[in-house]
Amino acid sequence: MKLEFALELRMRLGERIHIPVAEGQVRGAVLVEGGTFHGKGLQGIVVRGSGGDFPLVRHDDGARFESQYLLKTDDGQYILKRSTGVRHAAPGVLARLLAGEEVDPHAYYMRMTPRFEAPSGKYDWLNRTLFVGVGRRGTHGSIFRFWKVV
Repeated sequence: MKLEFALELRMRLGERIHIPVAEGQVRGAVLVEGGTFHGKGLQGIVVRGSGGDFPLVRHDDGARFESQYLLKTDDGQYILKRSTGVRHAAPGVLARLLAGEEVDPHAYYMRMTPRFEAPSGKYDWLNRTLFVGVGRRGTHGSIFRFWKVV
C-alpha cells in the first residue's frame, strides 16, 4: 500500500461553541467561515456557512470529530466533503489548542478519514478513492492534508 498526496484544505473557522452533554463529555460546534483548497487538478474554495466541525470531547480530553461542508471548484462544481477522525494531546497542549493558540502540530495527534461526494467526470476519482489525512489547528482555522491510498 502506498500514499499519494491528493489535496490541502485551509479553512477559516467561526466561533467555537462548547455544549455539555451526557457522561461528562462536551460537543463542540464550529461553523466554516470559508477557505481554499488545492491539489493535483483540483482547486477552489470552501463554501462559507456550508457546514462545520463537530468534535465530541471525552472526559479524558480526547476527541472524536465529524465534519461536513461543501467545496466549490474553480470551474463551478460542488463537492461534499465529510470526515471522521480523532484528536488527542497532553492536557497542557489541549488547553492551548482549545484557547485558539498556535501549537506545534507534532505536539498532538489529529488524524482523519475524509470521504467525498463529487460529480461524474473529472472529479469522479474522489468518489472511488480511500483517503487518510492529518490536521493542524491554527489561531484562525485549520489546515488539513489528505493522501490517496493507492
